[in-house]
Amino acid sequence: MPRVGFGELLVIGFVLLVVLSASRMAALGNAVGKFVYSFRKAARGEGFVDAHARKLPPSRPVDAETSETEAEPLHPPSHRR
Repeated sequence: MPRVGFGELLVIGFVLLVVLSASRMAALGNAVGKFVYSFRKAARGEGFVDAHARKLPPSRPVDAETSETEAEPLHPPSHRR
């Protein structure tokens, strides 16, 4: 597989500059930079937010007289808007 040297990269960059114009190249570079930054941040696990996290209700003791089948089932709280 042929290697791409500095001269080839310079020619490719010049062609992209002419075709896409300088302002678009700056925006493209900015977008690529943000993507690389966010990808590295996500790969490290920083800023991870669990969107489906739920808080469990506090556990209540079960009496020895009551079996688990007779106990009331725990229902998640209703979310009203």
